[in-house]
Amino acid sequence: QKSATVTLTIEEFTKDNLKLALYGNSTAGMTGTVTDEPLPAGLVVGDRYALAHPKVSALIVKDDAGATLTLGTHYTADTDFGAIQILNLASFVLPFKASYSYGAVTEIGIFTQPLPERFLRLEGLNTAQGNAKTLVELYRIAFDPLKEISFISNEYNKFELEGSLLADSTKPIDATLGQYGRIVELG
Repeated sequence: QKSATVTLTIEEFTKDNLKLALYGNSTAGMTGTVTDEPLPAGLVVGDRYALAHPKVSALIVKDDAGATLTLGTHYTADTDFGAIQILNLASFVLPFKASYSYGAVTEIGIFTQPLPERFLRLEGLNTAQGNAKTLVELYRIAFDPLKEISFISNEYNKFELEGSLLADSTKPIDATLGQYGRIVELG
């Protein structure tokens, strides 16, 4: 049996790279409005509650009797992440309701696609041989799911993709070049 593993270090958190690493799909969300989203009945001072949508604007929080809470006095709002934190319940009647507008975002699902297989073509320089141009083509790689990703770090964030090199049965059986791939030294 012959086997090979391919490891790629990705240094760019793009939508397409994350979709590949997480076997995901992406969708572009629409803008919209929410009227009277119910907040939990048992909220206490200090609680942080995540609204149903991020990128919130025009936020109004009211109590069950229709009284409006004051931003900065009764609650704070993280409009980017769509969250509120209760500062003061005063004499308001629980539960609270939030009405707001929200902006468009891109969402990436996790494990919504089957095992991804890709063709890899690398056009690079072989620095060990005087920057000779080199072409690497790997016909079929089945990537494993992402093993680790650091969303919070003091270092430059990157992640590794690892996969198995597979034979490409659409390529002719060739004793010299085979069905897995090729390395072309351009000089």
